[in-house]
Amino acid sequence: MKTGRGGVKYEDIRVGEGEMAAKGTEVKVRYDLKLNRGEKIQDQEEVTFRIGERLVIAGIEYGVEGMREGGVRRLRVGPHLAYRSEGVPGIVPQDALLEFQIELLRVQPVD
Repeated sequence: MKTGRGGVKYEDIRVGEGEMAAKGTEVKVRYDLKLNRGEKIQDQEEVTFRIGERLVIAGIEYGVEGMREGGVRRLRVGPHLAYRSEGVPGIVPQDALLEFQIELLRVQPVD
């Protein structure tokens, strides 16, 4: 795996051919989320956000940057870029290492 911004580890499973996701663009992604030990906690979730506005955890923002539409990337996100020592009660344990598989569905430049 390569290391990206903020220490996000990533591996491109499929490189897309469309627009590139960059800070300030609006993106729509679909993702699966697993804990590092393999337990799947979210499946086929979709979210739209603007990179740089911190509407999602930093690990997702950093991990999506540089992807192209149609691409699929596997991310390993440390707790410092996710839910830290708080976790998400009943869902994500404290200090959890998270693994995402993200598909970049759409990139839209914002004026």
